[in-house]
Amino acid sequence: MKYDLIINKLSGHDKTGTIGKINVKEGDSIKHGDVLFIIESQKGTLKFVSDYDGILEKLSIHEGDIVEKKQVIGIVEGECASPESCDINTIKETPKKTLKTSYSFGISKPQKKEYEKEVVVVGGGPGGYVAAIRAAQNGKSVLLIEEDRLGGTCLNYGCIPTKAIISSVDLLRKIKVSEEFGLEVEGLKINMPDIIERKGNVVNNLVSGVEHLMEKNKIEVIEGRAQVEDKNILSVKNKKIDAKIKFENLIIATGSSPKSIPIEGSDCGSILNSKDLLELKEIPQSMTIIGGGVIGMEFAFIFNSLGTKVNIIEFFPSILNNMDDDIIEVVRESAIKSGIKLYENSCATSIKTSLEGTKIVEFRTEDSHNILISDKVAIAVGRSANIDSLDLEKLGVELNENESGISVDSKMRTSNEAIYAIGDVTNIMQLAHVASHQGIVAADNIAGIYSEMHYDNIPSAVFTFPEVGSTGLTEKECTQRNIEYKIGKFPLFANGKAQAMGETEGFVKIIANAETNLVIGGSIAGIHATDLLSVITNLIDSKTSIDKASHTIYAHPTTSESVHEAILSADNKGIHYV
Repeated sequence: MKYDLIINKLSGHDKTGTIGKINVKEGDSIKHGDVLFIIESQKGTLKFVSDYDGILEKLSIHEGDIVEKKQVIGIVEGECASPESCDINTIKETPKKTLKTSYSFGISKPQKKEYEKEVVVVGGGPGGYVAAIRAAQNGKSVLLIEEDRLGGTCLNYGCIPTKAIISSVDLLRKIKVSEEFGLEVEGLKINMPDIIERKGNVVNNLVSGVEHLMEKNKIEVIEGRAQVEDKNILSVKNKKIDAKIKFENLIIATGSSPKSIPIEGSDCGSILNSKDLLELKEIPQSMTIIGGGVIGMEFAFIFNSLGTKVNIIEFFPSILNNMDDDIIEVVRESAIKSGIKLYENSCATSIKTSLEGTKIVEFRTEDSHNILISDKVAIAVGRSANIDSLDLEKLGVELNENESGISVDSKMRTSNEAIYAIGDVTNIMQLAHVASHQGIVAADNIAGIYSEMHYDNIPSAVFTFPEVGSTGLTEKECTQRNIEYKIGKFPLFANGKAQAMGETEGFVKIIANAETNLVIGGSIAGIHATDLLSVITNLIDSKTSIDKASHTIYAHPTTSESVHEAILSADNKGIHYV
């Protein structure tokens, strides 16, 4: 049989690539699995591997040529070892000057396949794909099942797209105060569709990167929804395959979904969630956001900066309720100064729609009932673990005490010792970086490498204006645990780099155990806060004392000097602020 040699894939979503080193020439014998040549593209390097045993009759490429996906680049005479590619590559007529391929039209049945893998991961988010990579690094055969897109909620509908939009908005905010820097900007226009398009491009580039990582680590990826057939067998069916997958170990990483609230009108189709907010191509004149946590406050600052009149209704006594009061106060003051209306310690009771289509939110405080009228309403009250994504009973997997997530031990094992769970589905800490590390812990334990999760030093980053973050223990937690502590605090207005940048809002705070003098926590509000946070995280993790930390030299002029000054201030030895 004769077959067309076709470039069926490139790295990630790349559409073109450059031919690198070619290992064969016309007339050579080739075998299934031989690397015929290399294709280089923006997303990485791909080995073009033969699906055939036979003779390379024709090769129409040279090193340095630009090629496209689906391009025919040669002819092989022999046998095909990959049946799924044979059908479309078989040459029905003897080719002359042009290479012809045959195509099958109509509805075809999914191909039945059976897999046996040492590790199967359900969910390709920041927990699942990291777990898959680590399992592959540990020498395991790995298959990953993803219902939507690799990268999960974080990459596609959460962390990354939100930060892409925040980057556009941050630039807008800087342009608005450009005259303070001696610059005059005229004709400024906000193009919301282009902001959304840029966000999409950032996401697609990163998704392509994850796809490339799967290929590089030889992880088989199946698109579709996993179904439980037996305690060690899953099935997945899509348009192409009908697969039965037998596993030795399973890692459940099915994530979470936006919560709603049980009030009148909350299930109306026009009520927005975090995913919907990322796709708005028109800037609303007004918006009410129910929920003043991380998600709610980030979107409040985004749309406020774009010109939307934003209201926040927060059930707890304060926005960002789990953070220390001084951090909360920085964000609160910035929000109020920017024109964001905050209604803390308030409970939304209903959402109604007027005849004109505007939204009416009723809410109550301790002593009054109130209404807010706005063009849009968004609900941002947290996320619920996707515990219904698999038949856990059939797997022998139990939920935690309040049935809000899958119960796991410190090794991420469930009640079934062959099955692990990681990320939001455990409902321990719903943070992408926690999910990723849990994935590493699970994969290592599956490979017999002892590893445990600890949650006393988890950084939390909030991308408001200004940024805020904390890691280790907060002052609130120290008080709850009866830990005697001392703090060192340094305001950014006393930092030279912050002054030069015109970003003087905020501070750095270091928390140390008063008895041991070890750094046990810290918070930052201000420019570069979320990046600087890692310095404090490392001090805590390495069990560094204030004495030792004070002797580290920080580059000048940088905002990181504020961390050093806060460390010095913990022992009343600060230099640049009294």
